Amino acid sequence: MCIAHGAMGDKDNGYVKEDQPKKPIVRVSQREFEKGDPDFIDERTTTYTPKKKKLSFFESLVSDL
Repeated sequence: MCIAHGAMGDKDNGYVKEDQPKKPIVRVSQREFEKGDPDFIDERTTTYTPKKKKLSFFESLVSDL
């Protein structure tokens, strides 16, 4: 038998959540939004190469014929 989510909410556990100050969201210019950041430095060490699909045993038997 299921119990509703709000069914046990009669008791106050005394927990008070502190309000965090809101962080400002920096708005970018339309040009930077469309073209990208001109100061961006790509720090990736390798390029992305998709992995080859591994053939199953049956597929490997059929492909050799």
